Amino acid sequence: MKTKRFISLFHTIAMVVLLFLGSMTSFAQANMTKIKDGTVSGSSTTPVLGAVLELESTNKGFLTPRLTEGQRDAIVMANRVDGLLIYNTSSGCFNYWASAQQLWLSLCGTPPPAVINISTLQCSAVVVNGIYKQGEFLNSSNTLNVPVSVTQAGTYEVTASTNNGYYFSAKGTFPTTGSYMLTLLGVGTPNTGYDAGALGDEVTLVLNNRVAACKPNVFVEKASVDFAVLCANIQTAGNYFIGMNLYDTHKMQVEVNVSHTGFWSINTNVLNGYSFAGTGTFTATGPQTVQLSGTGKPVAAGTNQFNISTNAATPVNCSNIPVVVAAVKYTIDCSQAVINGTYMQDVALTNSNTITLKVNVLATGTTTITTNTASGISFSSGLQTFDTLGEQMVTLNGTGTLTATTDVDLNITATSGLVTPCSVTIPTAAQPVRYTMACNSLIVEGSYAPETPMIASNLMKITVNVVYPGAYVISTNAVNGISFSASGTFAQTGSQEITLRATGIPVAGGSFSYIVSNNSSSGSTNCTKSITFVYRTMNILGVGQGLYAPGTASNSEASRAIIQNKSNFGPAGVVQIQDMKIFNNGLSQGTTLRNNINNNKIDIIVLGYNFLPNAASIEILNDFVKNKKGVLIHSQENDAAGARNLINKITGGSVTVSGTGTTYYNPILNVDDSILKGPFEDVSGKGGGSDVNNSYYVSDFPSNMKVLAIQNGYASRAWMLKHESLGYVYVGDSGWTSGTPSNTSTTIWPAYITTTGLPRFKNYSGGTVYNSFLYANTLAWAVKYVQLNIQQDYQVQ
Repeated sequence: MKTKRFISLFHTIAMVVLLFLGSMTSFAQANMTKIKDGTVSGSSTTPVLGAVLELESTNKGFLTPRLTEGQRDAIVMANRVDGLLIYNTSSGCFNYWASAQQLWLSLCGTPPPAVINISTLQCSAVVVNGIYKQGEFLNSSNTLNVPVSVTQAGTYEVTASTNNGYYFSAKGTFPTTGSYMLTLLGVGTPNTGYDAGALGDEVTLVLNNRVAACKPNVFVEKASVDFAVLCANIQTAGNYFIGMNLYDTHKMQVEVNVSHTGFWSINTNVLNGYSFAGTGTFTATGPQTVQLSGTGKPVAAGTNQFNISTNAATPVNCSNIPVVVAAVKYTIDCSQAVINGTYMQDVALTNSNTITLKVNVLATGTTTITTNTASGISFSSGLQTFDTLGEQMVTLNGTGTLTATTDVDLNITATSGLVTPCSVTIPTAAQPVRYTMACNSLIVEGSYAPETPMIASNLMKITVNVVYPGAYVISTNAVNGISFSASGTFAQTGSQEITLRATGIPVAGGSFSYIVSNNSSSGSTNCTKSITFVYRTMNILGVGQGLYAPGTASNSEASRAIIQNKSNFGPAGVVQIQDMKIFNNGLSQGTTLRNNINNNKIDIIVLGYNFLPNAASIEILNDFVKNKKGVLIHSQENDAAGARNLINKITGGSVTVSGTGTTYYNPILNVDDSILKGPFEDVSGKGGGSDVNNSYYVSDFPSNMKVLAIQNGYASRAWMLKHESLGYVYVGDSGWTSGTPSNTSTTIWPAYITTTGLPRFKNYSGGTVYNSFLYANTLAWAVKYVQLNIQQDYQVQ
């Protein structure tokens, strides 16, 4: 028997599968179909004869739709086609829809539901057994005999239900077709009784989930109880809230006076979704108190006026019994509000921008919790239903675009129920500073010279257009030892000029490119600016005569040629300088010397051969060095007293100046000094030459004078000195800067140059001399000193 059942099961599944697949239009073709997954090799590609569809695999199966029992039963009736197959995950069985039985049948081996009918004739033969009394439980004698006809054997479940608190049922299996008499056992307690002659309760018969047309009746004797209700003394108990089910705490207490014992029933009408009812049996007469239990759940707030009805023989009329359903009520603790998401100026809120509130529900109901709109944003919970009391979390969703740059205060309000409004603060960030730079507006101000520290006048200016205010940083890269920067806070939008200050000390001369960058959040384009580092134009006054002074020397003579050669001193020279202008004083003294200095704004004085400064000139030159902060390169050899007086005036010392006619070569000391280790040549430890051996030497020099070169063989006799802090150099030979490209004598004109004025060393009596390099280095030092120190507007007295 079991083997046959499983064979039948297999055939049924196969037929259902073929029917299911055959309904698919993609297989509607003249030839039958075989689907292979590649796990079987060498087999035919066409299905076996007689098969509409053949599936072939050694490691896969055919998968039907998988539904829970609830999902299965949710398939609408119109879509339940006869033979519809599913796998029931709740029971672990295949189910198919049987239209004949109007049931889902199982393929797990149990008998199918029987097909049952009850005819009109059989309906008239239904027998109600036993006595039925209001308020009395049914017993074993209370049964219902129901004749039925079975056209398909199988399981059955038959019920006969009433609306009066009791019903009948029976279930089992019909082994064969035919006629049967079913006995349905009664269960329950009738709540309502009827007067003699009434039909009683209508019974609804359901045969295997199919409602039968047969409607027999059961008569219930009415209870003989009688009692009076004291309407004024009815009291209610419990708290009533919207949407909350009534429980055993929700009651009405009813005082009654029983005049005749028996089963009693008291109930109210249904109002606002709930009602009260109670039953029992009075066993004694006299005053008593009974309780009616509440059922259902209130739908809305307000006062409901209930009416009382009873099964007492004497009619009872109690009306307008009040029960109050509380309106929604809750509190919010804003101090525990959680602000979710980020908030930024001009950024629209998204679904991540929410406020989570802890709400303590005191009375259930519906409400909408909102905030006011401030700075373009607001929050709302939407329609919120509280169906439980106590603490719970509510989320408010934000909308809008934030316009503020600082924190935003919002008030929490509601459409109903909020005990006390409160407020929250939304932490708001301003948009990151955003601006653009107008590169074509970028200008550079100030003078830029090698080795000259940056001052307040060294700056860049650029126009920016501010989109979002905020803290800004605009700066350049560090190039050639300096950089520019500006920082601050934009307080408003629009066009603004920013000044970048320079810092640092330039390392070298030349043209250098600076990239101006910024911290704008929009990634503003960088700007580029080139700066040329050169010393400003220097005005040189030549004092003396002949080729020994730059004012009177020719363009091919060293004293002038070295200065004029742009490769030595020029924008692209060894010393980057705008220009070197030479003015001639000749041998003029006093007022003329002063006027030449002041009128020509002299920076450097080169004092050479045959200028013997008188007392007035000494005062002028002293003022020039000490107060105007110019540079005096003092060469003097034919007036020991005049040389001594000028040296002492400037240095404050008491030197001795003496001459000699036998020395051509003067050793340069190996000391660290910017003249000796200058840009043209490091001449420290080398030699300097005297022109025609006519040199003066200084002894007893003060401590503020630094010895750079000495008389050969006399360490205490200085040939070249430099003041430690002032722009003053003394050389004890008026012809030390004389020379030409063609003169190769070893006793005269020691400043040897090329035809274009480039400095060269010279073989000289006593050794090689580097006068032209020493002269060029001295001028380079003088340029830098003047750039840093001179008071250009000062007038020499």
